[in-house]
Amino acid sequence: MTPDIDTLARWPLDAEDWPRTVLVGALLVATLPLVVPGVLLAGYAVRVLRADAGDDPLPRFTDLRALTETGVHTASIVVTYHLPAVALVVVGTRGAASASMLLQWETLVRFGPSAIGRLPGLAALAGSVGIGLLGAALLPVCGYVSTVAVTAYADTDEVADAFALGRLRRRVCSVAMLRAWLLASLAVLGSGVGAFLVAAATAPVPGVGSVVTAAVRFYGLVVGLAVWNGARPTETGDEETVAGVEGEEKAGAPSAST
Repeated sequence: MTPDIDTLARWPLDAEDWPRTVLVGALLVATLPLVVPGVLLAGYAVRVLRADAGDDPLPRFTDLRALTETGVHTASIVVTYHLPAVALVVVGTRGAASASMLLQWETLVRFGPSAIGRLPGLAALAGSVGIGLLGAALLPVCGYVSTVAVTAYADTDEVADAFALGRLRRRVCSVAMLRAWLLASLAVLGSGVGAFLVAAATAPVPGVGSVVTAAVRFYGLVVGLAVWNGARPTETGDEETVAGVEGEEKAGAPSAST
């Protein structure tokens, strides 16, 4: 299913109080390095996932207690699925730093300019860099998987569904899911480019540029989530597909009486 990008891009503006919502979102994006704004944004993202861009208005930042609770659940899901990649990056970075020190010690103290004497240090450095690059390459994969997992949580309001590996595996391996994620990622990247241009244009105005840039980034996040919602297969569609596959397998399997 290909969503109407133009309609989804205008969807946030259909709400009467959209300036207030975008302003609050911009302030949260601007203070994102802090923990609380990140949690609130995570909770708001789930509210957007639960909204229908064709019928529902843009969600508001209301009921902060429920928003925080949802945000904590969402953040925990995202962090859990990113742990493998982040761990590899950390191990690779620290290993590269240690290998660099070992290489310098071998060069200055033990073997001087001898290339053979530096082989252990070079091997350790190459291995550490390889581990770090592997972790960096896995970050987009973890982002895709965590998006699917958070969507599963948003659909049912059950954190356990975000870790139902059997069902998640079918969704993650779905071409339609991957295509929807790529479309949503393009929308977010486009907003990032727009935010960069806005930042460059408003740089001479102190204080205003950062807020406007954050507003563009927040708007792009909302549109990206709406595109993801409109392009991804629905839960019902997933179940029907799985049921059809299981039915075909049962039909093709030999009966016990034969």
